Amino acid sequence: MLKKIVDIAHDYLLEGCNESDIAIDFTCGSGNDSKFLCDHVKFVYSYDIQAEPIEEAKELLKGYTNIQFYQKSHYYFDEDVISFDRGIFNLGYYPKGDKTITTQGDEVIATLEKALACLNPNGRIIVVCYPGFEVGLKESLMVEEYLSGLPSKEYDVYSFKVLNRRSAPYIIGVDKH
Repeated sequence: MLKKIVDIAHDYLLEGCNESDIAIDFTCGSGNDSKFLCDHVKFVYSYDIQAEPIEEAKELLKGYTNIQFYQKSHYYFDEDVISFDRGIFNLGYYPKGDKTITTQGDEVIATLEKALACLNPNGRIIVVCYPGFEVGLKESLMVEEYLSGLPSKEYDVYSFKVLNRRSAPYIIGVDKH
């Protein structure tokens, strides 16, 4: 049986990762990605626009000292971070909250543009896409189109999809040379 897509995303994040890495959880949500990163890297910056997920994540990560939370859009990460080695976007909406508050393709792409410029060589960004709802499908297609156009001399871009379930979540990964 296939692993959960988030577990596969975590596996990809770990490849080449080391304890001195700096990471960004661009979409904090419940804090599971942040916790995973905290267990494997030196420091994590974690972003969410909503207070409820940040509070839930803080509770999950109580006692962790290698994380800083920000209640603001991931677009503004560069106010806090100069460079980083690992990043994850878990797109869509906060499952326990208002499902009309979702990540938006235009903002994700604008954030990715800035993030790629700040990503250290041999760094990796993983984007978990959720095409199973209207906004998520549109966003997934936009992000996939943008990332697939990156120059291959600078980046490797790859995807992991379950081909016989079109609405299943999937991963797009970006490695910087």
